Amino acid sequence: AIAHDLRSPLTRMRAKMEVALIDAEAGRISGVEALETALGEADSLLKTFNTVLAIARLQSGGAPDPKVFDAASLARDMAELYEYSGEEKEIEFASEVEDELWIEGNQPFLAQALANLIDNALKYTPAGGAVMFRVRRRSSGEVEFSVTDNGPGIPEEDRERVLQRFVRLDSSRSEPGSGLGLSLVTAVAEAHGGRIQLD
Repeated sequence: AIAHDLRSPLTRMRAKMEVALIDAEAGRISGVEALETALGEADSLLKTFNTVLAIARLQSGGAPDPKVFDAASLARDMAELYEYSGEEKEIEFASEVEDELWIEGNQPFLAQALANLIDNALKYTPAGGAVMFRVRRRSSGEVEFSVTDNGPGIPEEDRERVLQRFVRLDSSRSEPGSGLGLSLVTAVAEAHGGRIQLD
């Protein structure tokens, strides 16, 4: 399945390297620039491969190496990290985090899932917009992470599809990405006995 998933990224990488070679032969770019392009594409593909492997591991064995930690502390660190990104894009970024949200799980994987969600919100919210990051304990006892924005959103008919690997909507094709972000979020949530809900 992984080999099948990586066929398209490998084809794209080969096409971009071929264009770089043609540009170098025509003198439009130097040989060094062509090599830098190739290295950039190889790095991107390695990142894609590692993400696909991480998703497969999560789906087959759950969250590895679980530890008890305070999700509130993780959330505050994430909010602090992204506050500056919001300012750079002229987006109002705010957070509301309850105290003492102890959970058992894999903190690095949860941090990556939250980063993917916040990144998406900041990427697709236009300047002058707002992103809100909230973390609370529900009455059921579950800890809920939510990211709300006033960007274009995902059409209802596409919400199930965007959670699959390598799916990118037409509206997001101009932005960098591999179509794995929400797939990883889904795998992390499910590995922790949770779920993702898109509204």
